[in-house]
Amino acid sequence: MPPSASEDPQLLVGGWREVSLVDVLESVSFTLWLAYCNLRCPWCSNARLARGLEARAVRVSEVVDAVKAARPFIDVFHVTGGEPALQLRPLLVLYERVRGETGLPLSLDTNGTMPEALEELAPLLHHVAIDVKAPLSDPALYARATGTSEQLARKLAARVQRSVEVACKVPFLELRTTLVPDLVSCGDAFRAAAELEWAVGKGRRVVYVVQQFIPYEGVLGEYSRRKATPAEEVKACAERIASKLGYREVYYRTLEEGAKKVK
Repeated sequence: MPPSASEDPQLLVGGWREVSLVDVLESVSFTLWLAYCNLRCPWCSNARLARGLEARAVRVSEVVDAVKAARPFIDVFHVTGGEPALQLRPLLVLYERVRGETGLPLSLDTNGTMPEALEELAPLLHHVAIDVKAPLSDPALYARATGTSEQLARKLAARVQRSVEVACKVPFLELRTTLVPDLVSCGDAFRAAAELEWAVGKGRRVVYVVQQFIPYEGVLGEYSRRKATPAEEVKACAERIASKLGYREVYYRTLEEGAKKVK
């Protein structure tokens, strides 16, 4: 008998990569991109996916079959977007089935604006990456970085703060800030990291990662014409966070070097 729609729901998917070396620190992942996002970051590398312009309906079973085929070559199953938490119900089914049928650790990349969804997902997860777009105490900058109003940014920043608290229950929490030319500076990334330094004392493993903005093909509008953040600037920023703040592990991620640990 074929599975019911509740057992095999559909996801709106942009695509997947069976073997990825760049999406989860120190791991080889099967990475799935889910469509749609509740933010409109002007520098987004997956803007068409985030707006639902590149999406197809895929049954959970089709994704699970692809993961099972890749199982000998991967360490973790990773879901990113877009914002995966927007598809919470089918995502829960997917995670349960991947865990049950492959035994793989489960990973999520989220913007952190949906803490209630993360509460439901956290018990299943081994790794959570939260994209901290800008200092949570700076609603004007957070609004510019996320393409939202300042009024909404205040509410979203509080929700991201709550998501970090929830994610401290997961074995491995990765906090990420991307240096975006003329928008998010190293000083901004340092402030964002300093504001969330408290997580180190609550989480089992908390890592801060400074990332390079890269004008990938998926970037639309003004930022598609910007140059990548210089790799040496990204590295220097990570080194500053490592030397001045209490994180036990700090990395930087660039196209030139991949993910590198500075502490």
